[in-house]
Amino acid sequence: MDPSGLSGADQASGEPAETEVNIGMEPEYYKAAAEGKIEVLEDTPDLNELLTPNRNTVLHIHLTSLIEESESSTAFVKEILTNCPLLLRQANVKGETPLHIAARYGHAAIVDVLIGRAKALRQDCKSGFHKTVKEMLEMTNNEKDTALHEAVRGNHLEVVKRLIEEGPDFSYSRNDAGETPLYIAVERNNEDVALHILDKCESPAHDGPLGRTTLHAAVIWDDNDEIMIPKILKRIAQQEQSALIRKVDKQRWTPLHCAAYFNRYSSAEVLLKVNRSIAYMKDAKGMTALHIAAHRGHLRVMQSILEGCPDCCELVDERGWNAFHFVVNSSSSILADQGVTYILEKSSLSNLLNEKDASGNTPLHHHSKSLHYIADVMYHDRVDKMAFNKQNLNAYDVALTSEELSDIKIRRDCIAKCCRAGFRKPLGDDILPKRKDYESFDAEY
Repeated sequence: MDPSGLSGADQASGEPAETEVNIGMEPEYYKAAAEGKIEVLEDTPDLNELLTPNRNTVLHIHLTSLIEESESSTAFVKEILTNCPLLLRQANVKGETPLHIAARYGHAAIVDVLIGRAKALRQDCKSGFHKTVKEMLEMTNNEKDTALHEAVRGNHLEVVKRLIEEGPDFSYSRNDAGETPLYIAVERNNEDVALHILDKCESPAHDGPLGRTTLHAAVIWDDNDEIMIPKILKRIAQQEQSALIRKVDKQRWTPLHCAAYFNRYSSAEVLLKVNRSIAYMKDAKGMTALHIAAHRGHLRVMQSILEGCPDCCELVDERGWNAFHFVVNSSSSILADQGVTYILEKSSLSNLLNEKDASGNTPLHHHSKSLHYIADVMYHDRVDKMAFNKQNLNAYDVALTSEELSDIKIRRDCIAKCCRAGFRKPLGDDILPKRKDYESFDAEY
């Protein structure tokens, strides 16, 4: 029966029609392609029609199977392209050309062959090829990756050199994941590849996913904290440095925010020297880099920021928290001690000690319900122990009513060190314990 006469289901039987199945390439051809046996394929007509289910050609198969380049593999590719020039640009179901595959696996000599053949075919009017080598380099797969994306991802420097040599003026835009080749190199700490792109590409794109740039990536992934940031900035025109440093990601984080989060103090110093205004930039929650460093307990980043921009300590987030609020709420109790000591000993930061947030809470209010007790906060002579928040609670009251201090002994210890009760709320108010509860604590302590 002519299958073209069926539409969705066999009209007579009511049975579903058979779907077309691609049975793929003959085993002997597949094996010959994988092993590079040209003698099996050289007399085969229409090599471009020998396809696997994913539309991989014999060239795709050979390049994927190749572990290490050799003269025989290079000769195989040359012979295949001589027999069937159409394979040079033929893509598989994922949109990958042979150049994508060769770049992915670092086959530099074969990349040379592919580029050389593209140049030769361009001059051959009979072949029907009128595309330039540059256009071949710009071809993207289904994920918008170019061959350079693939080479950079695999850290194949020699392939990167060859591709850029042929297309130094191509910007290599972002793929579907938002990655440019330069961003991939920096994010993966492929330093030699990243610097080669910066040195040889005329206008490399610095964009990355989530609105980040290569500077964000360099701060996040450069564990040495001394290599990538200065080298990237050195290779960028001075007028472009400040603009790149001020670019924010989707959280509105600058590279300095990232440096504060990951404790990259050397990177923070470099960034601030180029453009100190980033110390005053807030993220989507109103947090500056100083706030983040304070909350993470990263003292050296705090010092770098405050030495270069001392008045940025006045900035607060959307809750009204200043740097001292963040320090006493630090995610690290050990590092919080260092941050508290630094702020308390720095007289120019005295204005932070009793500053109230949007709810009227001073840093002491926040600290009074913490399980981590820092004596310096309680006993510093400039800390106001009787400051009241908008609920008319002082630090003693907050500690006494804190749900976080569920254990009665911990609760008593904290309250005893927090000064005395405020008693501004009506004594029958449920928000505070009854008076006898206060009296029992006063009697004990």
